[in-house]
Amino acid sequence: MHCTSASLLRSALHITPCRTAAVVPPSFLLPAFALTQTSPFSSTAPASARKDHNRNRGVSALHRTGIGKKQHLSVKLEDLPKPVLDPKRRSDIEVDPDHGLYAFFPDGNEGDRIMTPEEYAAHGRGWRIQELRAKDWEDLWRLWWVCSKERNKIATLEMERKRLAGNGQMYGDVEAGTRDKQVRVTMRNIKVVLTERWYAWENARQAAMEDPEVDLSADPGKGEQAYLPGKGEGLLDNSSANEGITEPGQGLPPPVNALPMSEARA
Repeated sequence: MHCTSASLLRSALHITPCRTAAVVPPSFLLPAFALTQTSPFSSTAPASARKDHNRNRGVSALHRTGIGKKQHLSVKLEDLPKPVLDPKRRSDIEVDPDHGLYAFFPDGNEGDRIMTPEEYAAHGRGWRIQELRAKDWEDLWRLWWVCSKERNKIATLEMERKRLAGNGQMYGDVEAGTRDKQVRVTMRNIKVVLTERWYAWENARQAAMEDPEVDLSADPGKGEQAYLPGKGEGLLDNSSANEGITEPGQGLPPPVNALPMSEARA
């Protein structure tokens, strides 16, 4: 085994560390060894649970199993009303014959719950846009709600027809679809006409805002004028306005071979 002077010097200078000396951590690790606060933030004692002897506290009323054995109600089972199953023992209820709900049944009769194929097919075409343009706002409003009621009636009859038919097939599917299509055509054309009128009104409003002679903030009810003509464009005088106006019949040549009034009538 070969030894060098460097190895001999290391063995001579080797010192065994003292086991009893305390190990001090570096200064930058001291915050990690700090003691955490264990006392509560508030000194107030926590509130205890409510002791009202209610076992159903916090239980949903929709998912309960029923009335408990020790629970008493103010209403007895004998006092509850019972349904009358016998139609002869039922009391007659007066109903308004002109009730609005009768409009959803055919011909206003509740007994006729479904329509025959002939009644389904007895309908006209939808209103065209050219025809609706001649209608005022009130007529369009009434026609829209008539179409809404008709669509509601068709949907009601369709549900009743499918309920009576069950899983089988029953007439009226094609006829009801054709009738509903014509109603939807009318409602779509009403929307088109109202959209055209709105764009026309909006264009007129934009033109009036750019016109200095038009005052949109004027209130005609208070006597304010919405149209303020500029200088030289006011009302003409009576003399200038009547210039060039002749009496009816003046300046016309006499009729040729004029006949009496009695002979001129056919």
